[in-house]
Amino acid sequence: MIHVGDKVQEINGILVRNKDPKEMVMILSRLSGPVTLKLGPTEAGDTGMQERSSNTRVKALFDYNPREDPLIPCQDAGLQFKKGDILHIVSQDDPLWWQAKKEGDATSSAGLIPARLLQESPCRISPRIKRSKKVRKMMYQAVQSGEFDHGEIATYEEVELFHPRSGIYRPLVLVGPPHVGRNELKRRLIASNPGHFAEVVPYTSRPKRPFEEYGREYNFITREEMESGILAQRFVEHGEYRGNLYGIRLDSITSIIRAGKVCILTPNVQAIKAVRTAELRPFIIYIRPPSLERLKDSRKNQKAMVTLEDGDTRSFDDEDYESMTILSQKLEDTYGHLFDKVITNNHLPIATTELVKIAQSVETDPHWVPISWLQ
Repeated sequence: MIHVGDKVQEINGILVRNKDPKEMVMILSRLSGPVTLKLGPTEAGDTGMQERSSNTRVKALFDYNPREDPLIPCQDAGLQFKKGDILHIVSQDDPLWWQAKKEGDATSSAGLIPARLLQESPCRISPRIKRSKKVRKMMYQAVQSGEFDHGEIATYEEVELFHPRSGIYRPLVLVGPPHVGRNELKRRLIASNPGHFAEVVPYTSRPKRPFEEYGREYNFITREEMESGILAQRFVEHGEYRGNLYGIRLDSITSIIRAGKVCILTPNVQAIKAVRTAELRPFIIYIRPPSLERLKDSRKNQKAMVTLEDGDTRSFDDEDYESMTILSQKLEDTYGHLFDKVITNNHLPIATTELVKIAQSVETDPHWVPISWLQ
């Protein structure tokens, strides 16, 4: 019978209506024995913060279990959630603890979750509030290593439902560790509807080979032209391989979108931030390798080969499998909060079917996107 927005009227018979919360804490601190609170509903019209907060939805960018949080005032009042869950923020009155529900769960009641301030800034909180050394060290290393700046520590991202529009399609971005099968999945997706899906033709500074055509394998330009475009930030991804520059230009992506097709990208995972913009509104799919044992079996059955820097190839070995598994986990730890979907490439035909279904869903179903993309 207690609802968000109810106000404490009395504490053990002492009138506290409209008192500052700090005064109420002082009253409570002087009491011993049973404590009786008299509550009353919010007065009509007194809904300023409550009404503003009621429309706020955020995507959780981390896992949270109140049972493992020594800071929460009451573990039973906490709301457990997983990375990627959409949370409906009910109240942000407290700077350290918000009240939230899981979006779409009509049976759940509001629970406490750590506010962005508490999650982002453990070192700026009152020294009376202890923070585990493990968390403090992790946050320090993340900032010092340059993985995140202060504003990019993964906490919550305010989101809103995006409704697809016919003829204007969101790019599909497939990311994952090398040799996980992204390019093969891209090839199969495009082959499922060649007139609908299209891949970007990259640019390169290397000379054209006799069998190649401009605009088919690559767009061939001079190194000076590529360097000028990179400095002008016209490339969303670029790199150097064996003395030649390669890259994907932003206008190549937008031209496919304007043509009414679905652009398929397979960039390096570090390029996510460059493509994850309000202009492109991409849907990011992470391709995860299967278990180590399954990974070895599948690559052996497919006679998969590793391409070396000099262009030669060789068979996969145990070190390659272990490196892929370790790198995959690191990529998920660092960038997982930016993924919209995850596909485990356990069996290529099954993964292809799943990818095709996701692509159809992106075109027809509403999805949560950063609120800045719709403003």
